[in-house]
Amino acid sequence: MAHTEREGRYWDKITEGAEPFREAGELVASLFPVEAIQGKDILDAGCGLGAYSATMAALNAQTLSSFDISIGSLRQAKASVPNAHFAQASLSQLPYPAESFDMVWSWGVLHYVDAPLALHEIARVLKPGGVAVIHTLRKGAWASLELGTARLLSKTPNWMQELITATGERTIPLAVQLVTRHDPAVQTSKTIRQKLKERLFVPGDIRAFSFNELCEGFGDGFEVREAYPPVPDLLNRHMSITLIAHKRL
Repeated sequence: MAHTEREGRYWDKITEGAEPFREAGELVASLFPVEAIQGKDILDAGCGLGAYSATMAALNAQTLSSFDISIGSLRQAKASVPNAHFAQASLSQLPYPAESFDMVWSWGVLHYVDAPLALHEIARVLKPGGVAVIHTLRKGAWASLELGTARLLSKTPNWMQELITATGERTIPLAVQLVTRHDPAVQTSKTIRQKLKERLFVPGDIRAFSFNELCEGFGDGFEVREAYPPVPDLLNRHMSITLIAHKRL
């Protein structure tokens, strides 16, 4: 419990003054037609500032439940999506009855939690015929390098983390423009500072996954396929994986 509280406080600091993720609507639309959301019971699992919750609400979800580990994030999400039902919770221990939702949307959360428990919980709360959307980190050389670095840097003192962040804020935009010929601000609404804080200094281990590992995590009761939404990728490292898992009737 103390570990969860420490992570919650960390995310509170990250989201202070952060802007909602403006690409949320485009990502949802790339994966589902309006009919897949309209009139359905949706769970935004790890809602952050509520950008995906706001998108689901605009698409006329019948009910919208949203949770996050960060109280600060929830406070901002509630202000932008007042009709959703909010809770402070972890993806690996959901406070919802079995077979409650037509869709569980979990974007960028699985790699921070106990994945086997989280996938079990997602499967539990989905209705038969429901669908889970999981966006997380993909196993590979880049992920191994970055996550190995994060295990070391997450244990460094705050002054060193701030120094590394400040250095990254100056150098990463130059690298992005050199590799992609684009300004980072054009590609994603997240700042370099926020991205560094999300990847390098979060308390606890961060994991990456292969397609087969995620399929095994859902088990035989699901049909799973990989999807390819237009996810912002500042350095073209292809570090993310998106799955759509349908629960069999």
